[in-house]
Amino acid sequence: MPRSDYAANIPRPTRRQALAFGTASLFGLSLADLLRGRLRANSRAPNEVSSFGRAKSCILIWLKGGPSHLDTFDLKPDAPVEIRGEFRPIDTVVPGMRFAEHLPRLARQADKLLVVRSMSHTDTGHPSGAYQMTTGREYPRAQNLADNSTREDHPHLGSSVAAVARPLCPAPPYVLVPQYLIVNGQFRSGQNAGALGRRFDPLVPGGDPNSEDFRPKDLGLAATVDREQILARRALLTSLNEVRADLRRDPSIIDFNGCHAQAFNLLAGGTSRQAFDIAAEPATLRDRYGRTQLGQSTLLARRLIEAGVGLVHVNCMSSILEPNCTWDSHKDNFNILKDHRLPPADAAIAALLEELHQRGMLDETLVVVAGEFGRTPKVNSGAGRDHWPNAFTVLLAGAGLPGGTYYGATDKYGAYPSERPISPARLAATIFHALGIDPSTELTVSAGRRWRLADEPPALEMWA
Repeated sequence: MPRSDYAANIPRPTRRQALAFGTASLFGLSLADLLRGRLRANSRAPNEVSSFGRAKSCILIWLKGGPSHLDTFDLKPDAPVEIRGEFRPIDTVVPGMRFAEHLPRLARQADKLLVVRSMSHTDTGHPSGAYQMTTGREYPRAQNLADNSTREDHPHLGSSVAAVARPLCPAPPYVLVPQYLIVNGQFRSGQNAGALGRRFDPLVPGGDPNSEDFRPKDLGLAATVDREQILARRALLTSLNEVRADLRRDPSIIDFNGCHAQAFNLLAGGTSRQAFDIAAEPATLRDRYGRTQLGQSTLLARRLIEAGVGLVHVNCMSSILEPNCTWDSHKDNFNILKDHRLPPADAAIAALLEELHQRGMLDETLVVVAGEFGRTPKVNSGAGRDHWPNAFTVLLAGAGLPGGTYYGATDKYGAYPSERPISPARLAATIFHALGIDPSTELTVSAGRRWRLADEPPALEMWA
């Protein structure tokens, strides 16, 4: 059948068939579902500083488990041995800035990094601590219920970005790679849109980008669907819309008007599928990122923001794709870090910073590297460090932030902030600010409730 006649010859469904089919599930249109309905930022004049909206996109690299700040970016070489640990500091390209010896590549990219040493909160639990860091809000239930995700949860930062930004829907606004964090069979709260509703949940490709046969599994329309099939489904959707006038009166039914057309155009043009085609990258570049799940997921994140995605969350996670992938080093901390965790992270993050700079993308991209908390200053009897949310380090880069600088500091043992403490809520507000989103924006969520993006102001002094 000629290409031009393909969609025209699709049989039109009867009204009974259309009602039986329901809405998006017939088409697998999670992409259209994700893109539609985003709200514009409110009309208040933004804070008139040059930092507002400097970033078009954000890459959040999530180091699940909580990396030790004392053994990475906030070393205490003059502290007693039970505090300072086994690693020695090395010089970076920035005079006076020193990183751990097992981060040589990041040491060469230090001029691009703002090292925030004064992150602080009080939650010692993995799920609830992560929830704070990825939503900017304290966990609303008991800590032992922290894996009980509900639609009353606060949304992930990426879902908030999806709800207020990019009204023209040029690409999926929030993508989480390679897959959701699920621990002991339970979905970790704070990864999806929560009370904002499933239409602002992330696009999650699944699979392992480091696999030779990597193909995204959850694009709504599968990557194997060709252009003719997409056009055919568009024709079918048009027919369904003609018999859904009554359904449109029901506010619980998702209205595809607006962004669904752009979702079809995006997929028909192949942009979304091409962004996931990591095999198109030169082997030498893939080697620079590291042939690991973290390395290839980070490279995939670069491809996605280049295609217009607003926020990409990269999960460096344990027990799903790689062994020994956790940063939760209660025992044998130093061997775990030097043999398993630091080399892949060093390669992936350094390659990302270097490539974004070379491509002229760093100034308009915000890179955030974080975990749920840090580790205890004192090494325990098992040569490990335990959970410590009172002070830890987060890396920021791009978006006009001054590289090669520190923000905040900790005391001589790395136990508490000694200057410029920053909370997860303020970090969230700073991310929104960099992306050109007023952190005080309010949205209507479930049951008509009003919900504010962030409860604290952004740390504008980071750009000073």
